[in-house]
Amino acid sequence: MISIFVESAARDFKYSELVSILNRLQDVALTNDPARAEAILLTDDNATLIRNFPVYQAFASKCIVISDYDILSYYIPTLYTSNFRCLLSRGRALTASPYASLLEDERRKRNVWINRLKNADFEKRLLYSFMGGSTCWLRKRLLKQYADCALEDVSIKCTDHYKNWSAGDEAARSEQQRVYVEAILSSKFAICPRGASAASIRLFEAMELGCAPVVLADSWIPVDGVDWSFCLFVKESQLPDLDKIVRSHAGEWKQRGAVARRTFEENFSPSTLGSTLERQIRQLLATRNENRERFIHAIYPVRHALVEGRAAARAGMRNAILFGFRLAGRKFPYDLNR
Repeated sequence: MISIFVESAARDFKYSELVSILNRLQDVALTNDPARAEAILLTDDNATLIRNFPVYQAFASKCIVISDYDILSYYIPTLYTSNFRCLLSRGRALTASPYASLLEDERRKRNVWINRLKNADFEKRLLYSFMGGSTCWLRKRLLKQYADCALEDVSIKCTDHYKNWSAGDEAARSEQQRVYVEAILSSKFAICPRGASAASIRLFEAMELGCAPVVLADSWIPVDGVDWSFCLFVKESQLPDLDKIVRSHAGEWKQRGAVARRTFEENFSPSTLGSTLERQIRQLLATRNENRERFIHAIYPVRHALVEGRAAARAGMRNAILFGFRLAGRKFPYDLNR
C-alpha cells in the first residue's frame, strides 16, 4: 500500500479523473495531506506550472508527473503512457499502462464492448487485422500498403471517420466500438502500430481480449517488470515484410494470445493495476537523483527551445511539401487527417 496526494493547477477533469481511478484501486490510498503522503502525483505536465506549485516547492523529492497525453515534457520524474526512448527518459521516466481506459466509469473512455464480448467464442477467421486512424506516417504507410489487399485472411481498415473523443451519435459510436472488438476477437494476431504518440491503447486491448499483439513502435518503452515476449515485435522499417513476418509465426498465435491475456490480468486488470502503479511509483522515488534533476532543470530552457524549433521546422516542411504537390496539380500519395 502506498499513500498518495494528487495535485493539479486547476483541479480540472484530469485531476478528478485520476482521483476517481486511484480511489478504485487496491494497494493505493489517497491522502489530503501532502506532508504525510509517500508520493505526490501531479496531473499538469508543464514545467512552468510545476515550478510554481507550492506542493512542488515544498516536497520536490516526492513529486511525480502522471499523464496519458501525447505531448511530454520530461521536466521531473514521470509516469507516461506514451513514454519513449530519449535522453530525458533514461532512469527518470517509466511507462504506465493506459490507466484511464482500463476501468469502466461514467466518462465512457473505455470501450464497453470489451467486457461484453471478451469471453465470447469467436471463430479466428483472420490471421491478423487492424482498424484505426491514420494518425502518424507509420499508419499512413500501413494503410496505403494494404489499400488493395486481396488476402482473404487479413483485414486492414482506416477509421478516420471515427472520432472517439467527439460528441455525436452515441449509437453509431457504440456500433463502431463493437465492430472493432469483434475484429480483434476474430483475429489470431492484432497489429498494434504506434499512433499519434509512441504508444497505442490497442496493445492493451488486444492483450485483454487474448489476441497475440504485433507491435510496430520502435521508440516505445514497454512497461517495466513485465515479460513482453508474447508480443511479436516488428521494426517499423520492416513494414513492407509485415505479412511474411506474421505468417512465419502463424503457429504461435494461440500460445501468444493466452500469455497476453494472462499478463494483462496479472498486471493491468482492475484488481492488479494498483499494485503495478505502486511498484512503479516506488521505483521512481527510489531512483531519483537530485544532481541529475538540477542539471536537467538548468539546461531545460535550451531543450524546450530545440523541441519547439524542431516542431516549427517540421510543420513548415510539411506545408511546403503539400504546397508543392498542389502547385504541381498532383494528389499527395498519403491520406492526411490532420
